Amino acid sequence: MYVKRKEELIKLIERQVKIEKQVAHSVDKQLEMADCAAAKLLLTEMKFDARKHASILEGILEYIGESDTVLWDKKINSYVDKQVLKEELQKHIEIEKHTLNLTKEEITKTDDEGIKLLLTHIAEDEDRHHKLLKTVVTNSYKLTP
Repeated sequence: MYVKRKEELIKLIERQVKIEKQVAHSVDKQLEMADCAAAKLLLTEMKFDARKHASILEGILEYIGESDTVLWDKKINSYVDKQVLKEELQKHIEIEKHTLNLTKEEITKTDDEGIKLLLTHIAEDEDRHHKLLKTVVTNSYKLTP
């Protein structure tokens, strides 16, 4: 990665980490004021998402600081470790697929529009997780001895 671009990216990510942490803190305050169950559930998710985003961004910063290689090119040293991890990720892909199917079924079983909204949101997350895991396995865990 070109040094100037790397420095710019680091600054942008550091700024975003601060924002995500501020969002999590702000949502904590809003949670104390909320008295609607749906609002509390969504605010809780927003808080966890903000913390998750900050953690992912901090991981990116750590990776950028340690390496000049493209993320997909980062290698696991041991073929056995790579194979085990790939198999574990593939198991998780199946779990995500199963969870998505269950959530879709649950959506059809309720007439409560608030519950449908929240379950639809979960289904969208599960679908996104499923697709992301498949992409990671495809791009990161190509097995070449």
